[in-house]
Amino acid sequence: MNKKLLIPLALLCLLAPGCAKKTTSTTGADAKEYLQLWMDKFHPGINANADGLYILEDIPGTGEDWNSEKAYIFTEATIRSLSGTISSTTDETLAKQLGTYAVGNYYGPKYQAIGSGISYAGVDALLKGMKMGGSRTAVVPAWMLTTSRYNTQQAYIDACTVSTSLIYSITLVGQTDDPDEDAIATLREYVTAVYGQDVQPVSYNTEETADGSFYFISDTSAFDDVETIDDSKSIQVNYTGKLLDGTVFDTTLEKVAKDAGIYSSDKTYTSATMNYSTTYGNVLMGTSSSIINGFKGGISLMKWKGQKATVIFTSKHGYTSSGSGNTIPGFAPLVFELEILAD
Repeated sequence: MNKKLLIPLALLCLLAPGCAKKTTSTTGADAKEYLQLWMDKFHPGINANADGLYILEDIPGTGEDWNSEKAYIFTEATIRSLSGTISSTTDETLAKQLGTYAVGNYYGPKYQAIGSGISYAGVDALLKGMKMGGSRTAVVPAWMLTTSRYNTQQAYIDACTVSTSLIYSITLVGQTDDPDEDAIATLREYVTAVYGQDVQPVSYNTEETADGSFYFISDTSAFDDVETIDDSKSIQVNYTGKLLDGTVFDTTLEKVAKDAGIYSSDKTYTSATMNYSTTYGNVLMGTSSSIINGFKGGISLMKWKGQKATVIFTSKHGYTSSGSGNTIPGFAPLVFELEILAD
Protein backbone atom coordinates (compact mmCIF):
# COMPACT_ATOMS: atom_id res chain seq x y z
CA MET A 1 0.00 0.00 0.00
CA ASN A 2 1.21 3.49 -0.80
CA LYS A 3 1.66 5.10 2.62
CA LYS A 4 1.33 8.57 1.08
CA LEU A 5 -2.37 7.84 0.62
CA LEU A 6 -2.72 7.61 4.39
CA ILE A 7 -1.72 11.24 4.96
CA PRO A 8 -4.67 12.95 6.70
CA LEU A 9 -6.55 15.59 4.69
CA ALA A 10 -5.65 18.21 7.30
CA LEU A 11 -1.96 17.51 6.73
CA LEU A 12 -2.40 17.69 2.97
CA CYS A 13 -3.97 21.09 3.49
CA LEU A 14 -0.97 22.04 5.59
CA LEU A 15 1.32 21.06 2.73
CA ALA A 16 -0.61 22.97 0.09
CA PRO A 17 0.61 26.56 -0.46
CA GLY A 18 -2.92 27.92 -0.86
CA CYS A 19 -4.40 26.65 2.42
CA ALA A 20 -5.48 29.39 4.78
CA LYS A 21 -4.78 27.61 8.06
CA LYS A 22 -1.43 26.11 9.01
CA THR A 23 -0.33 24.24 12.08
CA THR A 24 3.08 24.72 13.53
CA SER A 25 5.33 22.36 15.43
CA THR A 26 8.00 23.20 17.96
CA THR A 27 10.18 20.11 18.00
CA GLY A 28 12.83 18.87 15.63
CA ALA A 29 11.10 15.53 15.19
CA ASP A 30 7.86 17.20 14.12
CA ALA A 31 9.76 19.58 11.83
CA LYS A 32 11.56 16.65 10.23
CA GLU A 33 8.33 14.73 9.65
CA TYR A 34 6.60 17.75 8.15
CA LEU A 35 9.55 18.62 5.89
CA GLN A 36 9.75 15.05 4.57
CA LEU A 37 6.05 15.14 3.69
CA TRP A 38 6.49 18.51 2.01
CA MET A 39 9.44 17.25 -0.02
CA ASP A 40 7.52 14.11 -1.04
CA LYS A 41 4.70 16.28 -2.32
CA PHE A 42 6.57 19.09 -4.05
CA HIS A 43 10.03 17.65 -4.81
CA PRO A 44 9.72 13.87 -4.93
CA GLY A 45 12.94 12.03 -5.56
CA ILE A 46 15.23 14.61 -3.97
CA ASN A 47 16.90 13.19 -0.87
CA ALA A 48 18.57 15.02 1.98
CA ASN A 49 22.35 15.21 1.91
CA ALA A 50 24.58 14.39 4.87
CA ASP A 51 23.87 17.78 6.42
CA GLY A 52 20.10 17.39 6.11
CA LEU A 53 19.77 19.87 3.22
CA TYR A 54 17.75 19.23 0.08
CA ILE A 55 19.61 20.66 -2.93
CA LEU A 56 17.02 21.88 -5.45
CA GLU A 57 19.38 23.51 -7.95
CA ASP A 58 23.15 23.67 -8.27
CA ILE A 59 25.00 25.76 -10.87
CA PRO A 60 28.76 25.22 -10.42
CA GLY A 61 31.09 28.19 -10.29
CA THR A 62 34.46 28.45 -11.99
CA GLY A 63 36.38 30.41 -9.35
CA GLU A 64 38.22 29.34 -6.23
CA ASP A 65 36.67 26.93 -3.74
CA TRP A 66 34.72 28.25 -0.78
CA ASN A 67 37.06 28.23 2.20
CA SER A 68 35.36 27.73 5.56
CA GLU A 69 38.34 29.41 7.24
CA LYS A 70 37.50 32.74 5.59
CA ALA A 71 35.56 35.03 7.91
CA TYR A 72 33.19 36.54 5.32
CA ILE A 73 31.41 35.62 2.13
CA PHE A 74 30.24 38.15 -0.44
CA THR A 75 26.96 36.86 -1.79
CA GLU A 76 23.60 37.52 -3.39
CA ALA A 77 20.76 35.76 -1.63
CA THR A 78 17.01 35.22 -1.65
CA ILE A 79 15.17 33.55 1.22
CA ARG A 80 11.73 31.96 0.79
CA SER A 81 9.32 30.15 3.06
CA LEU A 82 8.16 26.70 1.97
CA SER A 83 4.97 28.35 0.71
CA GLY A 84 7.06 30.53 -1.60
CA THR A 85 6.79 33.82 0.29
CA ILE A 86 10.02 35.81 -0.13
CA SER A 87 11.20 37.36 3.11
CA SER A 88 14.49 38.76 1.81
CA THR A 89 16.25 39.29 -1.50
CA THR A 90 19.23 41.19 -2.86
CA ASP A 91 17.93 40.77 -6.44
CA GLU A 92 16.72 44.09 -7.93
CA THR A 93 14.76 42.41 -10.73
CA LEU A 94 12.99 40.11 -8.30
CA ALA A 95 12.20 43.02 -5.97
CA LYS A 96 10.60 44.87 -8.89
CA GLN A 97 8.53 41.80 -9.77
CA LEU A 98 7.37 41.54 -6.16
CA GLY A 99 6.52 45.23 -5.95
CA THR A 100 8.94 45.73 -3.06
CA TYR A 101 11.56 47.65 -5.02
CA ALA A 102 12.42 51.11 -3.72
CA VAL A 103 14.66 53.64 -5.46
CA GLY A 104 17.65 54.35 -3.26
CA ASN A 105 17.66 50.92 -1.66
CA TYR A 106 20.75 48.81 -2.22
CA TYR A 107 20.47 45.67 -4.35
CA GLY A 108 23.42 43.42 -5.06
CA PRO A 109 25.99 41.31 -3.23
CA LYS A 110 26.44 41.77 0.51
CA TYR A 111 29.03 40.61 3.01
CA GLN A 112 27.98 38.01 5.53
CA ALA A 113 30.05 36.79 8.46
CA ILE A 114 30.39 33.01 8.60
CA GLY A 115 31.10 30.60 11.44
CA SER A 116 29.90 29.08 14.67
CA GLY A 117 27.91 31.49 16.82
CA ILE A 118 27.50 33.85 13.85
CA SER A 119 25.83 32.24 10.84
CA TYR A 120 23.25 29.49 10.54
CA ALA A 121 24.74 26.00 10.44
CA GLY A 122 22.54 25.37 7.41
CA VAL A 123 24.05 28.29 5.49
CA ASP A 124 27.56 27.00 6.13
CA ALA A 125 26.42 23.54 5.00
CA LEU A 126 24.90 25.08 1.86
CA LEU A 127 28.29 26.55 0.96
CA LYS A 128 30.13 23.23 1.11
CA GLY A 129 31.63 22.35 -2.25
CA MET A 130 30.72 25.66 -3.87
CA LYS A 131 33.10 27.71 -6.00
CA MET A 132 33.11 31.45 -6.57
CA GLY A 133 30.52 32.39 -9.18
CA GLY A 134 28.37 29.37 -8.41
CA SER A 135 24.69 29.43 -7.45
CA ARG A 136 22.77 26.99 -5.30
CA THR A 137 19.21 26.67 -4.04
CA ALA A 138 18.42 24.37 -1.15
CA VAL A 139 15.81 23.69 1.48
CA VAL A 140 17.49 24.36 4.83
CA PRO A 141 15.64 22.40 7.53
CA ALA A 142 14.44 24.12 10.67
CA TRP A 143 16.94 22.33 12.90
CA MET A 144 19.83 23.73 10.84
CA LEU A 145 18.64 27.31 11.32
CA THR A 146 20.78 27.73 14.42
CA THR A 147 24.10 29.43 15.05
CA SER A 148 25.10 26.56 17.37
CA ARG A 149 27.15 23.66 16.06
CA TYR A 150 26.59 19.97 16.87
CA ASN A 151 28.37 16.81 15.80
CA THR A 152 25.38 14.94 14.36
CA GLN A 153 22.12 15.62 12.56
CA GLN A 154 20.27 13.96 15.42
CA ALA A 155 21.85 16.39 17.88
CA TYR A 156 20.59 19.30 15.74
CA ILE A 157 17.12 17.76 15.63
CA ASP A 158 17.07 17.16 19.39
CA ALA A 159 18.04 20.79 20.07
CA CYS A 160 15.52 22.26 17.60
CA THR A 161 12.69 24.38 19.01
CA VAL A 162 11.27 25.85 15.79
CA SER A 163 9.35 24.38 12.89
CA THR A 164 10.02 26.72 9.99
CA SER A 165 12.30 25.37 7.27
CA LEU A 166 13.42 27.85 4.61
CA ILE A 167 14.53 27.82 0.98
CA TYR A 168 17.85 29.61 0.43
CA SER A 169 19.09 30.67 -3.00
CA ILE A 170 22.61 32.09 -3.05
CA THR A 171 25.21 33.14 -5.58
CA LEU A 172 28.72 33.12 -4.18
CA VAL A 173 30.55 36.21 -5.44
CA GLY A 174 33.61 36.30 -3.20
CA GLN A 175 35.18 35.58 0.17
CA THR A 176 37.62 37.37 2.45
CA ASP A 177 38.98 37.63 5.97
CA ASP A 178 38.70 41.43 6.03
CA PRO A 179 36.28 43.38 3.79
CA ASP A 180 37.89 46.70 4.72
CA GLU A 181 41.32 45.48 3.63
CA ASP A 182 39.82 44.42 0.31
CA ALA A 183 38.14 47.83 0.05
CA ILE A 184 41.53 49.59 0.32
CA ALA A 185 42.59 47.94 -2.93
CA THR A 186 39.23 48.81 -4.48
CA LEU A 187 39.60 52.47 -3.47
CA ARG A 188 43.07 52.64 -4.98
CA GLU A 189 41.74 51.34 -8.29
CA TYR A 190 38.75 53.71 -8.16
CA VAL A 191 40.78 56.81 -7.32
CA THR A 192 43.40 56.03 -9.96
CA ALA A 193 40.73 55.53 -12.61
CA VAL A 194 38.77 58.68 -11.75
CA TYR A 195 41.40 61.12 -10.45
CA GLY A 196 44.74 59.73 -11.60
CA GLN A 197 47.58 57.89 -9.93
CA ASP A 198 49.08 61.01 -8.33
CA VAL A 199 46.27 61.26 -5.75
CA GLN A 200 47.41 59.68 -2.49
CA PRO A 201 45.53 58.68 0.66
CA VAL A 202 45.63 60.98 3.68
CA SER A 203 44.58 60.89 7.33
CA TYR A 204 42.32 63.39 9.07
CA ASN A 205 43.36 62.01 12.45
CA THR A 206 46.66 63.51 13.62
CA GLU A 207 47.32 60.39 15.68
CA GLU A 208 47.11 58.04 12.69
CA THR A 209 49.09 57.74 9.49
CA ALA A 210 47.41 57.29 6.11
CA ASP A 211 46.62 53.62 5.53
CA GLY A 212 44.88 53.84 2.16
CA SER A 213 41.37 53.87 3.58
CA PHE A 214 40.65 57.61 3.17
CA TYR A 215 41.13 60.00 0.25
CA PHE A 216 40.58 63.76 0.12
CA ILE A 217 40.45 65.50 -3.25
CA SER A 218 40.04 69.28 -3.53
CA ASP A 219 41.22 72.02 -5.89
CA THR A 220 42.49 74.78 -3.60
CA SER A 221 44.37 76.83 -6.19
CA ALA A 222 41.86 79.72 -6.05
CA PHE A 223 42.09 80.24 -2.28
CA ASP A 224 44.30 82.42 -0.09
CA ASP A 225 45.70 80.98 3.13
CA VAL A 226 44.90 84.24 4.94
CA GLU A 227 41.15 83.74 4.50
CA THR A 228 40.77 80.37 6.18
CA ILE A 229 37.81 79.55 8.42
CA ASP A 230 38.33 79.93 12.16
CA ASP A 231 37.64 77.01 14.47
CA SER A 232 34.17 76.84 16.01
CA LYS A 233 32.66 78.98 13.26
CA SER A 234 29.20 78.10 12.01
CA ILE A 235 29.23 77.11 8.35
CA GLN A 236 26.69 76.01 5.75
CA VAL A 237 27.47 72.79 3.92
CA ASN A 238 25.91 71.12 0.91
CA TYR A 239 26.69 67.45 0.48
CA THR A 240 25.84 64.42 -1.62
CA GLY A 241 26.56 60.90 -0.40
CA LYS A 242 27.05 58.03 -2.84
CA LEU A 243 28.04 54.41 -2.97
CA LEU A 244 31.14 53.66 -5.00
CA ASP A 245 28.98 52.67 -7.98
CA GLY A 246 27.50 56.17 -8.07
CA THR A 247 24.19 55.38 -6.37
CA VAL A 248 23.08 58.49 -4.43
CA PHE A 249 21.70 57.73 -0.96
CA ASP A 250 21.50 61.23 0.55
CA THR A 251 21.84 64.86 -0.52
CA THR A 252 20.98 68.39 0.54
CA LEU A 253 20.40 69.37 -3.10
CA GLU A 254 16.87 69.05 -4.47
CA LYS A 255 17.95 68.74 -8.11
CA VAL A 256 20.41 65.96 -7.28
CA ALA A 257 17.70 64.13 -5.32
CA LYS A 258 15.29 64.39 -8.25
CA ASP A 259 17.89 63.30 -10.79
CA ALA A 260 18.78 60.32 -8.60
CA GLY A 261 15.14 59.37 -8.07
CA ILE A 262 15.28 59.71 -4.29
CA TYR A 263 13.42 63.02 -3.97
CA SER A 264 10.90 63.19 -1.13
CA SER A 265 8.35 65.98 -0.71
CA ASP A 266 8.58 65.36 3.06
CA LYS A 267 12.19 66.51 3.13
CA THR A 268 13.42 70.09 3.06
CA TYR A 269 16.42 70.38 0.76
CA THR A 270 18.66 73.01 2.27
CA SER A 271 22.29 73.27 3.33
CA ALA A 272 23.30 71.78 6.67
CA THR A 273 24.42 74.07 9.49
CA MET A 274 27.68 72.77 10.91
CA ASN A 275 30.26 73.73 13.51
CA TYR A 276 33.62 73.87 11.77
CA SER A 277 36.85 72.61 13.32
CA THR A 278 40.23 71.46 12.08
CA THR A 279 39.90 68.69 14.69
CA TYR A 280 37.51 66.14 13.20
CA GLY A 281 36.10 65.12 16.57
CA ASN A 282 34.84 68.67 17.16
CA VAL A 283 32.91 68.93 13.89
CA LEU A 284 29.19 69.06 14.63
CA MET A 285 26.04 69.06 12.53
CA GLY A 286 23.84 71.49 14.40
CA THR A 287 24.58 70.40 17.95
CA SER A 288 25.03 66.72 17.10
CA SER A 289 28.37 64.93 16.92
CA SER A 290 26.80 61.68 15.67
CA ILE A 291 28.15 62.01 12.14
CA ILE A 292 30.33 59.35 10.58
CA ASN A 293 34.04 60.04 10.95
CA GLY A 294 34.69 60.09 7.20
CA PHE A 295 32.27 62.99 6.79
CA LYS A 296 33.67 64.87 9.80
CA GLY A 297 37.21 64.20 8.62
CA GLY A 298 36.42 65.65 5.21
CA ILE A 299 35.03 68.85 6.71
CA SER A 300 38.02 69.19 9.06
CA LEU A 301 40.44 69.08 6.11
CA MET A 302 38.63 71.90 4.29
CA LYS A 303 39.78 75.46 5.04
CA TRP A 304 37.81 78.00 3.04
CA LYS A 305 34.25 79.12 2.45
CA GLY A 306 33.38 78.32 -1.14
CA GLN A 307 35.67 75.28 -1.15
CA LYS A 308 34.52 72.00 -2.70
CA ALA A 309 35.97 68.60 -1.92
CA THR A 310 35.38 64.91 -2.51
CA VAL A 311 36.12 62.38 0.20
CA ILE A 312 36.27 58.65 -0.47
CA PHE A 313 36.66 56.13 2.32
CA THR A 314 36.13 52.58 3.48
CA SER A 315 33.47 51.54 5.98
CA LYS A 316 36.06 51.91 8.75
CA HIS A 317 35.26 55.64 8.54
CA GLY A 318 31.57 55.11 7.68
CA TYR A 319 28.87 52.69 8.75
CA THR A 320 31.21 49.73 9.43
CA SER A 321 29.77 46.21 9.23
CA SER A 322 26.25 47.36 10.07
CA GLY A 323 25.54 49.60 7.11
CA SER A 324 22.61 52.00 7.36
CA GLY A 325 19.03 50.92 6.74
CA ASN A 326 18.22 49.56 3.30
CA THR A 327 20.42 52.06 1.47
CA ILE A 328 23.98 51.36 2.65
CA PRO A 329 25.11 47.75 3.00
CA GLY A 330 27.64 46.67 5.60
CA PHE A 331 31.29 47.34 4.73
CA ALA A 332 30.31 49.73 1.92
CA PRO A 333 32.95 52.29 0.83
CA LEU A 334 31.40 55.75 0.45
CA VAL A 335 31.93 58.91 -1.59
CA PHE A 336 30.86 62.34 -0.31
CA GLU A 337 30.87 65.49 -2.39
CA LEU A 338 31.16 68.45 -0.01
CA GLU A 339 30.86 72.20 -0.43
CA ILE A 340 31.23 74.87 2.22
CA LEU A 341 29.01 77.68 1.02
CA ALA A 342 30.39 81.17 0.63
CA ASP A 343 28.71 84.00 2.56
